[in-house]
Amino acid sequence: MENDDLKAAAERINAGAQIPTIEPSQSEHVWEVLSRTPMDRRKEPDVGFTPVRGNPDFAPKSPDEQVALMTRYALLDPRLERGLLNDYMKDESARKQVFAAAATIQCDKNDLAEALAERLMRDASPDVVEQTKEEAKIAGWDIDRPKIGDKFIGGIRSHCS
Repeated sequence: MENDDLKAAAERINAGAQIPTIEPSQSEHVWEVLSRTPMDRRKEPDVGFTPVRGNPDFAPKSPDEQVALMTRYALLDPRLERGLLNDYMKDESARKQVFAAAATIQCDKNDLAEALAERLMRDASPDVVEQTKEEAKIAGWDIDRPKIGDKFIGGIRSHCS
């Protein structure tokens, strides 16, 4: 039953629903777990989310929240990897604003597609990267500067006010 509920939550996002908000502490907890996890283990399914689900303080309360947590972290992680948020991650209070933005900015499947394309291209051959960039440009995306990056910065700034 749980898999059906998770599938239904993912289908709502694929159908165009906004990705639900989560608690900033949930994003922060996943980041803390993954930052202590060796890079090769991070690629294993659910490695960062198993400790979260087992911790009642951070565990998603519903399938929608579980999908939202995974999705929102998938949007945040490439920003962290590219160093876009380095200035904010150095200071604890600014870092809290990063997690607040990650948990609450308006985002949808298009934002997720940009983030996932960016991640997939990291391991692709130069030919595939070039072809993907061209296709993305035709679709109105700039993979080198995804719109979700600007949304994060705007969200961080709004939480600092």
